[in-house]
Amino acid sequence: MDYIDEKLKLVACTLLCCVLFLGFDATADAAATAALSYQSANKSYVELFRDPSRKKYRQYWLEVINEYSTIAEKYPDSAFAPNARFKSAKLYVQLYNYAGRKSDLGKASEIYQSIARDYPQSSLADDALLNAGKIAESLGDKAQAQALYRRIDREFPQGDMAEAARARITGKSSASKKAAARDTGTVAAKGEQASLSHLRKIRQWTNKDSTRVVIDLDKNAAYKAFTLPKDPKHNKPERLVIDLKNTATLPGFPYKHQVDDRFVTGIRVSQYDNRTVRVVLDLNSKLQYNTFHLDDPSRVVVDVSADSSAMKEVASYQSKVKKVRAHAPSQMKEDIPSIASQLCLKVSRIVIDPGHGGKDPGAISPEGVMEKDLVLQIGKRLARRLEMEGFEVFLTRSTDKFLTLEERTNFANEKRADLFVSLHINSHRDRSIRGIETYFLNLTTDAAAIEVAARENATTQKSLSDLQLIINDLMLNSKINESSKFANCVHTDIISSAVNVGYAGRNLGVRQAPFYVLLGAQMPSILLELGFITNSKDMGLLKRRSYQDALVDGIAKGINNYIMNTTYAYGGRSR
Repeated sequence: MDYIDEKLKLVACTLLCCVLFLGFDATADAAATAALSYQSANKSYVELFRDPSRKKYRQYWLEVINEYSTIAEKYPDSAFAPNARFKSAKLYVQLYNYAGRKSDLGKASEIYQSIARDYPQSSLADDALLNAGKIAESLGDKAQAQALYRRIDREFPQGDMAEAARARITGKSSASKKAAARDTGTVAAKGEQASLSHLRKIRQWTNKDSTRVVIDLDKNAAYKAFTLPKDPKHNKPERLVIDLKNTATLPGFPYKHQVDDRFVTGIRVSQYDNRTVRVVLDLNSKLQYNTFHLDDPSRVVVDVSADSSAMKEVASYQSKVKKVRAHAPSQMKEDIPSIASQLCLKVSRIVIDPGHGGKDPGAISPEGVMEKDLVLQIGKRLARRLEMEGFEVFLTRSTDKFLTLEERTNFANEKRADLFVSLHINSHRDRSIRGIETYFLNLTTDAAAIEVAARENATTQKSLSDLQLIINDLMLNSKINESSKFANCVHTDIISSAVNVGYAGRNLGVRQAPFYVLLGAQMPSILLELGFITNSKDMGLLKRRSYQDALVDGIAKGINNYIMNTTYAYGGRSR
């Protein structure tokens, strides 16, 4: 996703949570509106880039630019104003690259310079000046470019763009400086080392459809990911490169990690220069990839998989074939068993994910009951129920064990599951709030859904706005549509079962939100919030075995209804 700028590390998540939890005065309302407007603009940005026909027309570019510009104009004091301006400038540059009008570069330069002028405390101020300088260079105005680079050196001497600006002032390319650092063995001084992030370890999992690599760091670091083509002359394969900024390796860190799978053949690590660690994944062929960052602990997650276009022909067949549960009789007269068998269209494996665990208790009731314990009880009951119905069921955890969010999704991919269900219990500052709701992964501007996602992603302070851009690739996959259908089937039956045993809480419906635990799942996936641990009535029910059984009954019925009544185009897998 080359258009996701890793420099846009917003404070959206933190700010929005503060707004939602600390009050509803005029300032808070404005901040919340700015946050939602920014996410809406991000969604428009994504939709523009995923639709080649829209990119052909200038008006659609200007509409998105205007969305960002309006945010900066209406909410100039919000944390989103400089970021919105930055995105509008970036869009003008991308429009220039697409259409070739030099006037678009001029507008981009004006906006970039306005960020440094009006928001000198923003982390984007020096980035904006550097970009403006590069534009001036490209337009042949070397004097203006030098003046902008000197401003960075003068006004932002400690900024992360200072070194690049100084290199351009002296005429030394960053590439030559990096080469010199490597050749002379230059390393950061002790004082600098203390401010750097350090690469702790690299973990890797493989399944038939993808490889996931996790780069563990001791603190956050900006990064950039890009691919390099095959180089037969030097016997180098296709490569995926991840440059970790302001990062160093620890003494003795292994340079090579052997990997032997369908996608990644090797992982190499080097101290590219005194403040950059380069991680290179050697690839078997030209592949697609997604990257995203998680916090607490800090890590960069890289998913590598085959080109999704290869599945289009299979998907066209699958959209015509009825899904059936393993060993169940056909429910459609037109269903052709030989085709179903060939395309592996049976739902037989289900992964149940009891949320949280170990050092992560999840939400805690006023009486001290922990979410992690309740969802584990319900998860085990659900697994037994589904096994009795003939499904092969896997639990991401069966004990009080901590799992990172990316490990849970990868577990489902590794088990080659057909469905993924993550179990959670909600919480709210208002203890009178109660109800049941079901989520699937997608973009959203729903403030309540954002609040839930922020809490369930609480092991990170990463901006939800950035995460919603990461979801762009998933929007192109029919899996999201299937997750929506799956969520509706399950939610309907959960509510029905709960009401049948006297539940009087609210039906909060099916919603979409950006959850890390669902990111990267290769099957229809949902997240259930089975009540509010902060509400005494919900808690009284959730602790009862009979009520847990009712919830389990609803989930199981919903899964069966989805299987029996849904046709979908989904990547079949050989068993």
